[in-house]
Amino acid sequence: MTIFQQLKIALFDAPASLIQLRRSSLSWMAIYGLTGIVIFSLVIWLMLANQESIKNMLLDYLFPQSWHGLSETLANFLFESQTKSVVSNAILSGSLVLASVFLFPIKEKYSAEFEKDAKYQNGKVDEFPLLYQAWEETKLFLIYLTAQSIILFIGYYPFQWTSWISIGLSYLFLFFTFGLDFISPTLQRHRTQYSLILKVLFKKPLLVLSFGLLFSLPVILLSRWVFSFEELSLIEIASILFLTNIVFLTLAVPAGTRVASYLLPEIQLMLPPAKRSVIRGYAIMLALLTSGLFLHSRLIVSLHHKSQLLKAEYSIDWSSIDYQVPSFSQLTSGKALSNLSFEMVINNPTEFDIIIETSQIIVEQKENIIATIDLNGFELLAGESRRVTIKLDSNSDLSRVSDFVNILDDWRVDMHLQVWPGIPFIFNIMQP
Repeated sequence: MTIFQQLKIALFDAPASLIQLRRSSLSWMAIYGLTGIVIFSLVIWLMLANQESIKNMLLDYLFPQSWHGLSETLANFLFESQTKSVVSNAILSGSLVLASVFLFPIKEKYSAEFEKDAKYQNGKVDEFPLLYQAWEETKLFLIYLTAQSIILFIGYYPFQWTSWISIGLSYLFLFFTFGLDFISPTLQRHRTQYSLILKVLFKKPLLVLSFGLLFSLPVILLSRWVFSFEELSLIEIASILFLTNIVFLTLAVPAGTRVASYLLPEIQLMLPPAKRSVIRGYAIMLALLTSGLFLHSRLIVSLHHKSQLLKAEYSIDWSSIDYQVPSFSQLTSGKALSNLSFEMVINNPTEFDIIIETSQIIVEQKENIIATIDLNGFELLAGESRRVTIKLDSNSDLSRVSDFVNILDDWRVDMHLQVWPGIPFIFNIMQP
């Protein structure tokens, strides 16, 4: 199948198949759409009406009571570290998974009725046993979870190239899973395993990606507009996207059936992947999923230890201050390097250890970095009080102070703690 044929099937033939809807398939289309709206509305109502109790219930299940203060900070960190595109794509993928879980039987019936109404010559229906279908869906869900875990972890890094990678992967993941979710029911109905479906779709990436793009693009554009309203909470944004997306999920069922009917003759002549290759693929997936869960859990634990810094008690030994002033030439050039050290008595009243690696304090004025202060790390055990030597190495560039008339305005000071190599957690010390 050529590139042109793949694009034609996905972007023209698939949506054009909607004119083949007849009374039976239209009835199931209405049932699917209305059921989706009812289920999504119920989920949204429960989240909006009980978000505080639901949050506390999840916190009680996931974290000890003493971690609940951290979990608020953690949620903000997880949300703010990701770009809006990654968050919106994760929401759309979530709505896709939710629809798959609760609407799968209706989607299957809707697709089957459309296949009859459109008179596609796909041969005899030969479905897998119900338990086998459940096992196939479980494996697919684990693939979804693995991919989303990897995308989110890449997004934690504050570099431009990691942001682009996470955004690119999130779009590819959304488009591919959208196509897979609506193309596969017809193929499974004719006894095609997911391993063979994935083999075929990986060989025709433009077909599945352009199909997913076509039916998810309207909601993607809507999400970019909705995220511009800062007064909306994440749950309210998700509610709008969920309810809008059900319209395009409903339209995608017959379109996916049409694409699958094009692929079915080729699939019936194709050998399934070798068992060794399938086992190797699932082994790699499980290794990546385990690694992703481990990295996320270690990130949470690291963040928890560092957040205790806000609860500690401090007192400075002023007689221990030692410093090195910058040279005259450094001062006249506007750039200065200075060293300051002092001893501080820190009391850790919490039941958790405080572990701080080398961190930085960033001083900005009107978004210009004026000074960078390196802070040596230290470790303080739970309930311990000890004397810690604090060494500050400061690099300053006073030439970046842009407006000396308003030199006291718009200063911001942040502490960057490294919760994972290359991933900072930012505590604001002073802001405008």
